[in-house]
Amino acid sequence: MADMRTFGEWKFTCDESSTREAYSKAEAGGADTCSCNGCRNFVQVREKFFPPVFIEFLQSLGINSRKDGEVVHYGKQSPGLHNYGGWFHFVGQLHETGDFPVVTMRDDFTVWLQRASAPYLKALNGVPLVQVEWLSKMVPWVLQEEEPK
Repeated sequence: MADMRTFGEWKFTCDESSTREAYSKAEAGGADTCSCNGCRNFVQVREKFFPPVFIEFLQSLGINSRKDGEVVHYGKQSPGLHNYGGWFHFVGQLHETGDFPVVTMRDDFTVWLQRASAPYLKALNGVPLVQVEWLSKMVPWVLQEEEPK
């Protein structure tokens, strides 16, 4: 059953149990199915990189933080630190949306909601989705290979 919630200025409904069920059927997220060095790096750092408050937020929606829709490596910020973004989806609907300020969960980590427009897990096919997007310029590079530019 969906319940009305707020995140920043967004108002939405979330069907947590349907989301959790879909994520349990998904074998892997986008970063785990990609072999590029940006995704391989992210898979190595995500558990330590995501702010605990972000993981708690995802869990409250029924989202498994290890199963992203997709992660994007935008480039090197400075030696050892990179710009990344990504998104997850949950079963639900946005009821109040707009050009709202992003939610800062840590100095280097912002999050916002929008109507689903990006690739999502196949297990979520055919249901109404809301997209949770995140962005950071401070993702550490941990692979023992040359950093991309």
